[in-house]
Formats: sequence, structure tokens, C-alpha cells
Amino acid sequence: MRVLLVLIAFGMIAVPALLMLSRQELPRARRVSQALVIFLAPAVALGLIHGVPELDGRALDHPYAWTMLRLVLTGLALILPWCLYVWLTARR
Repeated sequence: MRVLLVLIAFGMIAVPALLMLSRQELPRARRVSQALVIFLAPAVALGLIHGVPELDGRALDHPYAWTMLRLVLTGLALILPWCLYVWLTARR
């Protein structure tokens, strides 16, 4: 079950990056840089979770509130690539 959840999470991150790479109307360097931004954005968000002691589960005060915030940030990290993809592909 855990493997399935990891595959789903990786797919939610990898699919928008691959869609950005497949766009033909942009130059190659711009496509690659935007795909890297999309692919690495969740790593930055999850790095924030593991970098802040309260969000890492070592909170001394209000552990339930910190756990809820950690769950919300994790969910947002999985949605962030799709939001970035839509924002970067919007017509200007």
C-alpha cells in the first residue's frame, strides 16, 4: 500500500513537469528550466517541513496543531506542481 501511495505522489509531481517538457511552442532551455522549477518545488516545500523543528514533529507546545499544519503543507506540496504548471502555461 505504501508503494502505491509513493507512486501516486510521484506521479502528481512528475506529470506536470513532463507536460511542461512536451510543450513545443517554447524554446528548449525555457521548457527545461520551467520543468525543473515544477519538479523541485515540492522538494523545497517538504524541506521546509523537515527543516523547522515544530513541523518535524518535535514540538513541545500544541503538538496537534503542528501536526495539522504539517499535513496541510504536505498536501499543498503535492498540489503545487499543478498550480505552477497552470500558472506558467497561462496566456499572457
